[in-house]
Amino acid sequence: MMEPFSDKQLDAYENSNAKINIFEGPVRAGKSFIALIRWIRFCIEGPKGELILSGVTDRTIKRNIILPLQDLIGSPVQYFSGKGEVHLYNRIMYVIGANDARSEGKIRGSTFAGALIDEGTLIPETFFKMLSSRLSLTGSQMFVTTNPDSPFHWLKRDYIDRVKTINASVFSFNIHDNPSLSEKYINDLKKEYQGLWHKRYILGEWVVAEGAVYDFFNEDIHIIDNPPGVADYYIVGVDYGTTNPCVFTLIGYSGATYPNIWLEKEYYYDYRKHLRQKSDYEYSRDLEKFMDGYNIRSIYIDPSAASFKAELQRNGVKGVVDAKNEVIPGIRFVGQLISSGTFKVCNTCQESIKEFSTYLWDSKASEKGFDKPIKANDHCLDSIRYALYTHFFNKNLYGGMTEKDADKLEEMYR
Repeated sequence: MMEPFSDKQLDAYENSNAKINIFEGPVRAGKSFIALIRWIRFCIEGPKGELILSGVTDRTIKRNIILPLQDLIGSPVQYFSGKGEVHLYNRIMYVIGANDARSEGKIRGSTFAGALIDEGTLIPETFFKMLSSRLSLTGSQMFVTTNPDSPFHWLKRDYIDRVKTINASVFSFNIHDNPSLSEKYINDLKKEYQGLWHKRYILGEWVVAEGAVYDFFNEDIHIIDNPPGVADYYIVGVDYGTTNPCVFTLIGYSGATYPNIWLEKEYYYDYRKHLRQKSDYEYSRDLEKFMDGYNIRSIYIDPSAASFKAELQRNGVKGVVDAKNEVIPGIRFVGQLISSGTFKVCNTCQESIKEFSTYLWDSKASEKGFDKPIKANDHCLDSIRYALYTHFFNKNLYGGMTEKDADKLEEMYR
């Protein structure tokens, strides 16, 4: 049975009548749900013409728009993944992923009657502005859902802050505007996010990324004297460096302990301190010694470290996997694991502990509207991120996780 709408949801449903309608707020605030309800109404009442469903990738569009639409109204929503089309009420909706500046070429020269955009702050500015120009039919509308980001982000600067001077409307939500959430769930959710992510994804604030990236890392809470138990298996992260330090990190996982995941030991070699650079062969042998005696499931390494991967292959090292190197999603995911108490660090890993306190946001990048850490004091943390984000965020490597379960995990840590 569907929960009654909140006052904010009713307001958004009834008054989102501008050309550009932005539904903004933190996670689980009910904005995406009411945007879908409003989109269904638009499909019935809006001008004739082709429509757009857009997000970062086809997969996120499927997860955040298409499947929820099917849950709401069932069989009338027909998804033809091979053609990249959704059919609803005799209307065609084109599914268009927009993950870089080249995406605007996919819609150049077209005319659309309407668009529904998921994760607006992650859409390239060029795509968004091109799409707006393509909505040229009388009565055309765009509906956008988004979490808060930097106050200098182009969506905030050019649209939300100019709502009174352009044909746009903005509807702001918080987690108390979602009537389907219990107080217990809300309180648990608040504990999951810390630092920058708490301000954006719980409080709904458009705030600058500044100071320490992991400003919530607390040595009294997040450091343990010894591993919590026997690991089911281990994974290894590798941040390979020639002009920079070379780092290996050994991470244990156990389904029967708390924490479930821990950093057990580290290898840190800085040629500037030792006054001697090591060869790929030497690093390969050091890695083998580092892993000796442990049940290693996978080794995650920066995809750009081609020469070292080749050396590992020559030496017969098994289980090497190219790491996912999406920095901000990876940082956010590691932060979630730390905040929830799922991941902790053994006190012998002093270089990693030091970096958790000295890894900083780039203030100049923040002023331009995007989040970016300074490339310093990050070698251990890059290694940890490679391993944690790639292994536990990828359904193919997470103990036989189904696609449905992987989608739930991904949604939880968005």
